[in-house]
Amino acid sequence: MNSYQFYKKDGTLYVFKNQPVFISILVILFFIAAGLAYKYGIPLLGLFLIAFGILIIVNFFAKKLVIDPQRRTITGKHSIFVPAKTYSFQDFTGFQILVMRYMGLIRTNVILSIHFNVNGKNEKLTIGQSLTRKGIQKMVNETEDIMRLNENIR
Repeated sequence: MNSYQFYKKDGTLYVFKNQPVFISILVILFFIAAGLAYKYGIPLLGLFLIAFGILIIVNFFAKKLVIDPQRRTITGKHSIFVPAKTYSFQDFTGFQILVMRYMGLIRTNVILSIHFNVNGKNEKLTIGQSLTRKGIQKMVNETEDIMRLNENIR
C-alpha cells in the first residue's frame, strides 16, 4: 500500500489534503492590511479586506478533490460558488502546470490543473498549488499513481 503526501485514503477513495500554509499566509496578510486600513482611517476598505479574508477561509474548507479508482472518476469542487463536478478517467487529456512570477523574476506560485475533454469541450479542475515545481511534480506523480495512468505503458 502506498503512502501519499498529498492524498489521504478514505475507504476506496483518495481525498486531496488541502494545503493550509499558502492560504494561512494570504489570510494573515489580508487581516494585517485590514488593520492598517482601520488605523489610517479607511474603515470601509478594512471591512472589505476582513470579509474577503473570511471568504478565503470558508472557500478553503469548501474545496474538495476526490479520486475514486474503482468507479474511475474524479470529483472536484473549486469553491463555495461552484457546484461539484465529476469527470471520468477516460475523458482525461493531461495535466497543466502554471508558474506565476512577480515582475518576471520571482516565482510566487505554481498551480497544478488536470484537463478533461467532455463532449468536445475542454474543462479543467485545479488540483493544488505550491511554491516550488518539485512539490507540484510530487502532486502529479501521486495523482498519476492513484489514477494508474502508467500501468498500460510498457
